[in-house]
Order: sequence, then structure tokens, then C-alpha cells
Amino acid sequence: MRDIQTEARKHFGFFLTCASILLGIFALKELIDSYKTVLDVIWVFAVVLVSSGAAFYVGAQIFMFLVLKYDALLHLSTHSPLRKFFVKTTSLSFGFVTVGLVSLLTNATMWPEDDKLRKAIAYSVCAKLVSSIALVSLTWLLGVTAAHFKGFYSRLLTYAGGLTVLIGLQITALWRVADMSGTAWAIGGSTSFAGYPVYCGPLAISIGTPFSFNLTGPYVLGLGLNLMWVVLGLVVILLQSRRHRTILRTR
Repeated sequence: MRDIQTEARKHFGFFLTCASILLGIFALKELIDSYKTVLDVIWVFAVVLVSSGAAFYVGAQIFMFLVLKYDALLHLSTHSPLRKFFVKTTSLSFGFVTVGLVSLLTNATMWPEDDKLRKAIAYSVCAKLVSSIALVSLTWLLGVTAAHFKGFYSRLLTYAGGLTVLIGLQITALWRVADMSGTAWAIGGSTSFAGYPVYCGPLAISIGTPFSFNLTGPYVLGLGLNLMWVVLGLVVILLQSRRHRTILRTR
């Protein structure tokens, strides 16, 4: 447990700063009427930049650990791959979730107050949690893959390019399976309600589709596709841990 706490202290300052920036600008936007237009614009940029920065930070930390072999003590430890995964990603996941929930719940104040609002917020919080874990799973899988290549740039291209391609394929699958051709959508912050969010990996897409728990609808399908990455990542890590135990027994 101490190793997880030590890892958490490395990232605490960054995620606290991100959350504080969002909360501070949101509070100014809500409390000051004189510069509302300017503050609305600043809020939109803050949501986009801070959220993107937090996602980049998580991806960079996992890339440095798995591909560039930073944190030599953890690599040299006798921990199983599963334990190393939890040590490295628990604080990153928690920090990214926290920043994401601050962004989500502050934006939810602009959602229409109807009989679906509570259900939509409950769904969105759950979907945000899953999307944050999906980001960690995706980047971990890509980091394991990229580590087998030689050369920094080939590794970076595999890692970053792979993440872009997989998220793009997930968006394509969601649009086709949920039959969303012609649907209005938006990515990033907004000064007004742009639709309820669905998540493709860590990417939030606000769609102009009525909220529902229809099993063939975009909201349930989006959650299911992200759960797929979580399960796949867990399976790969468990297989690595099993192989690790087998190697230790044969020595």
C-alpha cells in the first residue's frame, strides 16, 4: 500500500491544479455577471485545455513507464505485472476521474431540467468513470505493444498513432451500430447545452440524441464499447501475471 501512496504523491499536485483551475473559473463564471461573455469563453477553453492536458499527462506517464522504462525501482521489484499495473495506474486513474467529474458536473448545470436529468447525470458519471479506466487500459495495452519496437520514434508512433486509430474506430463503430447518421454532435466545452455526452475512450462527444437506456442506442453502446477495453486490458494483464508466476516457479 505504501508504494501506491508514494506514486500518488507524484501526481497529486498536477491533478489538484487541474481541478482547482476548473473550479475557480466556473465559480467566477457563475458569480460575476459583468464579464460573463469573456468568462464563458475562458471557461470553454479551460475545459478543453485542462481535460486534454490531463489525458496527455496520463498517457505520457504510462508511456514513460512501459516504453522508456522510467521508475527503475518498480521495474526491478518482484511485483507481478498486475501489481505493477495497480501501483502505476491507481493514482493516475483517480486523478483523471476527479478532473473529469469536475468538468462533467459543472457542465451539467447547463443541462435542461426535465424528468430525465437525474438519470442522465447518473449515467454520465458512470460513463465518465468507465471512460477514465478505459483510457488507462488502452494506453497500457499500447505501451506493452510499443515496447517491443526499436527506436523512440517508431515506439511513439505506435503508441500515439495506435490510440488515435483505436478511438477513431470506436467512434465509427458507435455511429454505425447506433445508426447515428445525420446526428448533431459537438466535442469540447460549450456555453450552452449541446447534448448529453457519450465517451469513446476518454473522448467526450455531446450528441443531439434524446437520452435513453435503449440497448441499441448510443448511450448504452458507448458505455459497452469502453467496458470492452477495460475487460481486454484486465485479461492481458492477468495473462502477463500468470506467465510471471510460471517463470518464477521454473527458476
